[in-house]
Amino acid sequence: MAEAIIEVSQLTKQFKGKTAVRKVEFKIGKGEIFGLIGQNGAGKSTLLKMIAGLISPTSGEIKLFDRPVKDNHPYFERIGVLIENPGLYPHHTAYENLELIAISYGLTNRKEHINKLLKLVGLEGSNKTKVKNYSMGMKQRLGIAAALIGSPDVLILDEPINGLDPQGISEIRNMILELNKTGMTIIISSHILEELSKVATQYAIVHQGEIIEHHSREQLLLQCEDRIEIEVDKASSAVPILEQKLHINHYKVISERVVYVYDAHLENQHIIKTLVESGITVHSIIKHKQSLEQYFLARIESEGGSRD
Repeated sequence: MAEAIIEVSQLTKQFKGKTAVRKVEFKIGKGEIFGLIGQNGAGKSTLLKMIAGLISPTSGEIKLFDRPVKDNHPYFERIGVLIENPGLYPHHTAYENLELIAISYGLTNRKEHINKLLKLVGLEGSNKTKVKNYSMGMKQRLGIAAALIGSPDVLILDEPINGLDPQGISEIRNMILELNKTGMTIIISSHILEELSKVATQYAIVHQGEIIEHHSREQLLLQCEDRIEIEVDKASSAVPILEQKLHINHYKVISERVVYVYDAHLENQHIIKTLVESGITVHSIIKHKQSLEQYFLARIESEGGSRD
């Protein structure tokens, strides 16, 4: 993992006795795209607001850039935030919206900086159009530009593709990838794992205020990769047969009795026949194919379903 730029430990938030986030722990490395995946009401926005310094945790600790933070800590200024709906002035143009924010930041060379941001988010040709006439995708792009005014090291985006059409989703995705190429660390929340999987490098599944799983991109894709699950008396005895007689090299021993084989083109009957002829008792063999969304929903269901 790259140098940790954000670290949360035992982070908890309660509202009037109701726990929205419970003892959350994770680290985010510099330059990563960290995806928070969870259903609506899982606690994602609350967690992001605490990291951004918009609300204070009930207990636990947040470290930004290897420094513990408290209310109004200067390190929060290095974070750009778009949580929930972008706060835009509907009767102003995109340029005018960004100029007002730039003035509040005390930026001097505002014109060049604003025009650069408008080009980055694909709004350079809409300087005369008032925001009230923008599509949802255009408003999201302008909201991201507003979050970037202060040239942050970290960008936090809460459900940035929610409600967008396929073209809008594609535009936001490409923008996130371009920003990440500059070395920016990005945190994105979503309830759509399939879409998040196209950009994120690390994933945390949030359910009822808790992190129930944390995966790298490679680990997550491996969970959903086509495979054959084989249960035998002793996995260590079956593995040499798989390698030598079936020429299987892409496999993983899950437990003393279970092996996952990722050469899913093989026929179950052929595997069974070869193992049995070699004196291996096969208790079960199942071909497994699962989409990312199916995996996410199965994990949520195993934890007790939705909060609502």
